[in-house]
Amino acid sequence: MSTIPAPAPSGERDWPALIARFLAGAMLFYAGFMKLNTSAEFAATIANFRMLPAVANQLLAVVLPWCEVATGLLLIAGVWPRAAGLVATLLFLAFGIAASAAVIRGLDIQCGCFGTASARRVGVLTLGVDLAGLISAALVVFQREP
Repeated sequence: MSTIPAPAPSGERDWPALIARFLAGAMLFYAGFMKLNTSAEFAATIANFRMLPAVANQLLAVVLPWCEVATGLLLIAGVWPRAAGLVATLLFLAFGIAASAAVIRGLDIQCGCFGTASARRVGVLTLGVDLAGLISAALVVFQREP
């Protein structure tokens, strides 16, 4: 028989998990929002990674920003935080794999992380941002029950 955990005393919160949820949510929301009206340019940026066929690049350029926005909003609002955290973890993991592959292959390309206008190149900074997002999202998934 399982026991119901006692609620946390009033005013006591799991601050690291709350900060991680907001950080991952804000990163994803902003990244997705900046790509919403740039599908053609974003598809070209995805194609530069040379990982997917052309039709997949186009589909991903349309679908991915909406997934990022929705996941970010769910995290910020605290709605289904573990499910949203799991999706965020998978997104940041995929971004990290793509960026790592580009760095390993020596590709000098834009990451497209926060839209095509940012013109940030794939490199160590990109990997650091992905790692920060991945850790934040994973903290949300593995946080203790409230």
